[in-house]
Amino acid sequence: MNKLLVSLIAGAFAFASATALAQAPAPAAKPATQPIPSEGDLTPLSKMDTDKAKAARAAAKAKWDKMTPEEQAAFKKNMKAKRAEELTAMEAVAADQGPVFDAKKAAAEAQASKAQPLPSKQERQADVTKQGKGSTGQ
Repeated sequence: MNKLLVSLIAGAFAFASATALAQAPAPAAKPATQPIPSEGDLTPLSKMDTDKAKAARAAAKAKWDKMTPEEQAAFKKNMKAKRAEELTAMEAVAADQGPVFDAKKAAAEAQASKAQPLPSKQERQADVTKQGKGSTGQ
């Protein structure tokens, strides 16, 4: 009787300690997305609802349509210069070179990979009989 009582108490203790240790702490609350300080009162697009995004796009399109062709060209030129300034050295080198692709070399490699000899009828038959013998031995 004492052994049964001791084993029940030990089992209850083990069960209680296992459930206490298995409880995970509550996840920390994520901070709300804040606007980027350098960009004034602009909020990230992911926090805009669809109506606000459509309204912002319509306003930008209306502003673009009001601009003269000279102003549009100047704006495009300024944006191109700004993007060029923001390029890292590696991106600048890649932009100057562009992707390097040799079509003739690629075609030759493709033909070389396709030009593998096909087995003869005797070789195929030998492989089939070899596989058949190997599977019956197991």
